[in-house]
Amino acid sequence: MEAVVAPVDYNLLKPLRALLEERNVTRAAARLHMSQPVMSSHLARLRAHYDDVLLVRRGNQHSLTPLAERLLAALPHVLAETEQFFRLQSRFDPVTSSRTFTIAGVDYAVARVAPALSVLATREAPNVRFEFPPVDTRLVNRFPDSLRTIDAVILPHGYVVDQPHIDLPLERWVCLVDAASGISESPTADELLTRPWVQNLAAREDMNPARRQLQFRGIEISVAAVTPHFFVIPSLIVGTDRVAVVPEGLASMAVAMLPRLRVVVPPLDLAPVHDAFWWLAEREHDAEHIWLRDLLARVAGAVI
Repeated sequence: MEAVVAPVDYNLLKPLRALLEERNVTRAAARLHMSQPVMSSHLARLRAHYDDVLLVRRGNQHSLTPLAERLLAALPHVLAETEQFFRLQSRFDPVTSSRTFTIAGVDYAVARVAPALSVLATREAPNVRFEFPPVDTRLVNRFPDSLRTIDAVILPHGYVVDQPHIDLPLERWVCLVDAASGISESPTADELLTRPWVQNLAAREDMNPARRQLQFRGIEISVAAVTPHFFVIPSLIVGTDRVAVVPEGLASMAVAMLPRLRVVVPPLDLAPVHDAFWWLAEREHDAEHIWLRDLLARVAGAVI
């Protein structure tokens, strides 16, 4: 005889997350602007549904049961996907919409597209909002499933496969150095590779595409500093003898902000930066996503 599964009340998802994150009924109730008795009722229903106490009192605090720990890890993804599901519309009017679109990317990739995106969106959809969360290891390692929680991601080719995309213009890699570092204007490979380097971490294999190309050729570098943020790199170069390989557009921004920095072209024959907007194939027929893709295509055409 099959077990009878209780009907699922999706309205309990947000109280569940608040309870597990706050680990306190009073704080969870205040967070969701509801009374403590109502939140206590939600907790009782959740305990009955899962046949698990979820919160265990230890002195003056509560800790999570093993099941509660698993639920807490899964809830952000589940809630994001649920919200995407209920936002689907057969028609989409950008003029009246107050939709929030989420596009993930590293800081420089977002800065590269933001000016054109802001101009076009403000003109055509004044109430539409954009959020730009950072790309992290969890997002990349869970592709393509993690694309269900966002509308698009800006990443180089090789990180996402078998999903639709819009290419951004290619951009060459250059080296950023301090003008007083003694590195010549046309350095040799040995001149660069024997210096300490600043490394930008990417979500996969802990290196950016340029560093991966070097590694594939058997070229190792000495890493002196590491940052996940492209815009922090110039501050780790200035006043040192270090080298960083960065997209040319970022290097131009860095020199404008810190004139003592200098851009040199590395004699390393690196394939250029090949960024693209990527999204989940399942969204091909969503009305709001069709508008977003048209916008992104025009943004890609406006990016220099």
